[in-house]
Amino acid sequence: MISIIAFAFMSSSPGTTSENGPGSRVNRDHVTSGWIEQVYTPFDTLRTDLSDYIWPTNASTVITSSFADYRRTHLHEGIDISTNNLKGYPVYASRDGYVSRVFISRRGYGKMLTVRHPDGFVTMYAHLQRFMGPIDEYVKMTQKRTKRYSLETDLDPSMFPVSKGDVIAYTGNTGIGAAHLHFEVRDSSFNPINPLLLPHVASTLNDEVPPEIQMVAFTPLNQSSKVLGRNKVWSVDTKKEDFASYTLSQPVKLSGSIGISVRATDRADVLKYKTGCYRFEVSIDGQLLFSSAKNYILESEAHPVAAYYDKSLLRTTRGKFEKLYVESGNRLPFYNRLPEGSGTIETSEFEPGEHVLKIATWDLSGNESTLTTILVMGSSSTH
Repeated sequence: MISIIAFAFMSSSPGTTSENGPGSRVNRDHVTSGWIEQVYTPFDTLRTDLSDYIWPTNASTVITSSFADYRRTHLHEGIDISTNNLKGYPVYASRDGYVSRVFISRRGYGKMLTVRHPDGFVTMYAHLQRFMGPIDEYVKMTQKRTKRYSLETDLDPSMFPVSKGDVIAYTGNTGIGAAHLHFEVRDSSFNPINPLLLPHVASTLNDEVPPEIQMVAFTPLNQSSKVLGRNKVWSVDTKKEDFASYTLSQPVKLSGSIGISVRATDRADVLKYKTGCYRFEVSIDGQLLFSSAKNYILESEAHPVAAYYDKSLLRTTRGKFEKLYVESGNRLPFYNRLPEGSGTIETSEFEPGEHVLKIATWDLSGNESTLTTILVMGSSSTH
């Protein structure tokens, strides 16, 4: 039976605060528009049984790259599962269905299988060493007939039906990168869904370590805006106060329109792999200004990386900063229907003087880290 999972359930993630009340700046500025509906409506109701998916391999339960992590040309559309740089672990069909596509390339995903499920959703498995039995035989025959290694072919539903838990392939290192398993979940329109929204997938993880907030950047968004009296991006290392609390070493003087970005990472326990954080919230004086969650991506919007990551900081050695504001033209469905401009600090809307900035971030296990610091709002003449 297909259960209908509503958007309200999907957005009730661990750590949601009560700051988004009637007086919050998010509600005050919230205006729906045609493009917002186009971006979010495909995900308002996910017609699939999220509890029906299983972890796709016994190689490990270690994630080396998360959903929507940075890639040079796109946002990561699935998760990468560690195989400890070894090959040959079984890959399981995450649900009942049939092998709907085989893709083989010397680059990119290497050897990949797509399984389509009865409700139209699909799962994808990439960087495979080889396919299971009859699938592998079919692929080799096709390669021999076409005299080509590369292959991309859609398959009839009757050819390779699979049941949940069936071995369909083995992990490898084909394509680009060391040995690992790339795993994706997509809806019936082929939009990527965060696999860690699946209860049985998420429950395999053992994570009690909160995210790490490493740096914060303040960006003047027009020529009349200033940070510490200058019209240029200012980035600063955070100061750790305890296990999951951070601050900055000095108050930050702002004027005009300012955008905040953070360099933050998450990892499970003491493992070396660092991935992106799942959720962010920004508030000033207890009023919610911005929120985001990496639940899904429109297939058509997976490539504008600069909409989410600060392009100017990517060119430096300071790393990958995630924008905590929605710029004009951003069509990523991360922001709970917030309109363009959300998250931008307009200092003219605040009383001159000191205000408390709080940035909170969570992983999908609900571990939270916060950064709290003082902003000094005022006109440029005060600097």
